[in-house]
Amino acid sequence: MRVATLALAGALLASADVSALAQTAGGPAAPSGGFPRTALFRSAIEVPARMGLPVERAVALAANYDLIIAKALDEEVIGLQRAAPYLRAIKARYPEKIVLDHFLHEGRNPLSAQPPVHPAHWLLLNGTALAADAAPTDAVLRVGDSAVLRVGEAVQIVALDAGGKPDYARVEQVQVTAVGPGTATVKRGAYGSTPLEFRAGRARLAAHAYVRYSDEVWKFNFCLEGPRDPRGRRLIEALAQELAAYLRPGGILAGLDGYQFDVARFSTGSTQQGNRRLDCDNDGAPDAGYVNGVSSYGLGTVAFFKTLRELVGERVYLLSEATGERSARDITYANGIENESFPDLHRWDKFSSAYERYRYWLEAARAPRLTYLQLKEFTEAFTRCPDRDRGTNWKYRLAFGAALLGDGYFAYLPTNPEEDRPTCSYIDPATRLTYAELDEFKAGMENRWRYLGAAQEQARRLDRTTGPELLANGDYEGGIDGVTVATLGTSRAAIARDPTKAARGGASLKISIAQLDRDPDDNKIAVTLGAFAARKGKEYTLRLRVAADPKYHLIDPAFASIPRRVAVAVTATGVPANQNPTQDVMADSTWREYALTFIAPADDPRARLIAQLGREAGDVWLDDLRLKEGSADVFVRRFERGAVLVNGSIEPAAFDLGALFPGMRLKRISGTQDPNVNTGAAASGSVTIPGRDALILMAD
Repeated sequence: MRVATLALAGALLASADVSALAQTAGGPAAPSGGFPRTALFRSAIEVPARMGLPVERAVALAANYDLIIAKALDEEVIGLQRAAPYLRAIKARYPEKIVLDHFLHEGRNPLSAQPPVHPAHWLLLNGTALAADAAPTDAVLRVGDSAVLRVGEAVQIVALDAGGKPDYARVEQVQVTAVGPGTATVKRGAYGSTPLEFRAGRARLAAHAYVRYSDEVWKFNFCLEGPRDPRGRRLIEALAQELAAYLRPGGILAGLDGYQFDVARFSTGSTQQGNRRLDCDNDGAPDAGYVNGVSSYGLGTVAFFKTLRELVGERVYLLSEATGERSARDITYANGIENESFPDLHRWDKFSSAYERYRYWLEAARAPRLTYLQLKEFTEAFTRCPDRDRGTNWKYRLAFGAALLGDGYFAYLPTNPEEDRPTCSYIDPATRLTYAELDEFKAGMENRWRYLGAAQEQARRLDRTTGPELLANGDYEGGIDGVTVATLGTSRAAIARDPTKAARGGASLKISIAQLDRDPDDNKIAVTLGAFAARKGKEYTLRLRVAADPKYHLIDPAFASIPRRVAVAVTATGVPANQNPTQDVMADSTWREYALTFIAPADDPRARLIAQLGREAGDVWLDDLRLKEGSADVFVRRFERGAVLVNGSIEPAAFDLGALFPGMRLKRISGTQDPNVNTGAAASGSVTIPGRDALILMAD
């Protein structure tokens, strides 16, 4: 959650009677291991810390949760270091709980000093040479190419040595106030730096790659080729050492269980446009974060996790993030992930992708595995704009139901930073925080946490597909007729039937990506897998088996298990490329089976199914492709004392409880937040769940 929400909650808290903050709905924490597994996420800890409220109140609020996550460093929001004693107190009071610091992996607020960052370790765009000598008092600087600079941006000036390489002993930060032909007017000595003298041709100006949340954040340079500080460290090593030190005895985070890294990505967006691109090695030449045809930034993020893991050992949890198309790949060294605002920042049309990624990390991450789904949404039960949010409680039920299909945890915040509606953010009447305890967390009015008990099975997928097989040649046993490949720019790829590797039968489709474009993008290598007659608004499910070798092991054996992304799109005539539905999966050396549901964007007798593979080189194998009308995003899972029904389809789904859960007597939760659903009534026979919704049933 971004600081705008924190500020709102803090202001309301400051003006209210906060004595109720110590009141919690439950008693002592129950033994861990049962379901649901719930997470207390950020604001319930951070706002009291910023307000200076007694630590005991946050400790009491954490009593019933299994996983507690909050920011306790100042890397993004200045002042949140105050939350560190609150997290330490929670861990001391409840040693069985998992308590993590929420750290912004992407970068750091330039006004913060925590963690310290050497000037060599910022990620910059390609820059321009200083064209005339500049004294410390000069505000107008002559530059070789003013087109790479923008008004309002922060720029780093670094001296160059006799060989033209950066001399980080002479660095200054400035802010651009005006740009003209061959000139830039700047504020000298910005961000605490000292104005220096620079010589023409012996200095370079380069804009910081940045992102703006509530405040500006300068991006970290995770690239393998990133510049080194005087101690010979890249950002990869320096940041890992700082974060490991915070967890050691005497450190600000001593005693905590580890970190959850927010906005951890395998490739980073930037302010690049036109002639502006990322410059991994800060040599002045643009590279878009790709060096020698691979994502240097992405591999560097994995190297960072490896380095940090070596420093902290196996008893510390390191969580990454797998949200959307730039999802992290540090699965060899991370214990799990967060999926933010499941699915993928409120993209309900991408339910399949987000769920399959969740399942992948639960299966393949480093043990002990720990993954959680998080939702930040206004819903009818939790909003101050009830007319606007009527009929939206399905959002928290569906996201929570998806979490219950695996062994992960779930966090809910009744707000949405992606919508400009801060006045709608719900404030809990007891705590005066942007905080909500779902009826589904605690069996409603029975107030029993972990009421479902142990899981009795893995999730079962209920097939709701119908009709004939729509792909003519999905097993490649007789050849690859109908499969074509198209490339853009300098991308190069080839397709072939591979009789040496198959998930089923005796062959598969092999796609060999030999070269990426200068600015890699998925659709720059497009493999058409087949055509089918699509009807607008109808769901179609693709089942496929996939394996891959992106050949990262050739760079470093430590990268041998990094998966690659395989994106699949349904394209229809007349539909803009960015509106074609796309899902993606993770592929590695193991054959993995996935099911992806798409909603056809238009009527088209020749809609095409296309694999988009233009961001990573290496080999991809596809096999056993089956496409039918209908959805496969319908699931159930049985627990010791209840069950969950999940309908990720857009169509209603009927569940035969007697057939699905023989011998179980079930009832609905008796709740107050959505009494039309959680009625407390017995549940038997057939239960119909609306499209995009879920239901938790308790043993009667």
